[in-house]
Amino acid sequence: MPDDDICTMNTPTAHHQIGKFIVMFQDLEAAINEILILLVNVDNESVLILINELGYQQRLNTADVLFGRFVDLNGESKLQIKAEFHKLICKLKGLGERRNVLVHSKYMPWINIEGLAGLIRKNSKFRKGIREQEEEELLPETFTDDFHELATALEEIESFRLNVIDGLYPEAQD
Repeated sequence: MPDDDICTMNTPTAHHQIGKFIVMFQDLEAAINEILILLVNVDNESVLILINELGYQQRLNTADVLFGRFVDLNGESKLQIKAEFHKLICKLKGLGERRNVLVHSKYMPWINIEGLAGLIRKNSKFRKGIREQEEEELLPETFTDDFHELATALEEIESFRLNVIDGLYPEAQD
């Protein structure tokens, strides 16, 4: 192994950051599944069967509808909390799109003008019958905003999960 590889082993690379994003995204998916399980409030096995049949976008849409129904059934309708949850769902859809772009792109090694190693991400999309080539320069720090958005989304999901638990088990609040 060349000496330069040893020096950079502890420094995250763009490859490392892509992997980290995908693994963190799995935590986000698990949190959505947890909310679905709580909202359906039946045996976990049945819900897991349902969840496994739904794609990510479908699970988000289902969670959005079930959360709204849950709020309606547990007291007065609180439009604000439903709107906040819907806003979170929209953010989660954007994170899902980012994950899909990262997973389904092609990557080439790249060195920027300052000599920093990164990746060029390329992805083709068809829009209105026309092929568009998308390209992004990725350095390890490129992912800072992505990680912040994931962490914030996980915190928000946890807050709503606790809200659901409080609604399901009000006697535990005393």
